[in-house]
Amino acid sequence: MAYDVKLARAIATRGGTKAPKSPYAAAWYEAVCEQERPKPLIFSVIDGNVRAEEGVNLTLTATAAARDWQKGERAAAILSGGVLLILDKLGG
Repeated sequence: MAYDVKLARAIATRGGTKAPKSPYAAAWYEAVCEQERPKPLIFSVIDGNVRAEEGVNLTLTATAAARDWQKGERAAAILSGGVLLILDKLGG
């Protein structure tokens, strides 16, 4: 099992904890893919209130970057500052 998958599962099992000086309740989120490749990937969190675009404020782990993302797929993500880190796909 890849390190990225272990990390995503550990975060999901432990649950979100309040990040220091963060206006949001949790440090990790369920992100939704809003735009797939060949255009830059776009993911959103917090009911679409925060959007991240590949090459601007979106970072993907090696596992997530290797996937072919489809619109509507969900992923475990960490929001830190203005950057969204996609860990891996949620579900099968």
